[in-house]
Amino acid sequence: MARMSRTTIMADDALLDELRAIAKEEGISLGAVIRQGLELRARSRRRPPRFIGAVASGAGPHDTAARDEEILYGWKR
Repeated sequence: MARMSRTTIMADDALLDELRAIAKEEGISLGAVIRQGLELRARSRRRPPRFIGAVASGAGPHDTAARDEEILYGWKR
């Protein structure tokens, strides 16, 4: 297992009650439920593909690499 660090989180009582219920149903600790949620969030983080902008196309202002975030996520620079 990887080295773990201790940290403190703040959550409202309703969320903590729900997480405790999940832990009890699954027979695992509250910490394990929280770690699963953190891992899921970290894995689902959207990252632009590494190949975008890897080569110069010389296409000027309509170059796809210049518009990668707009194309992928709808974000305009």
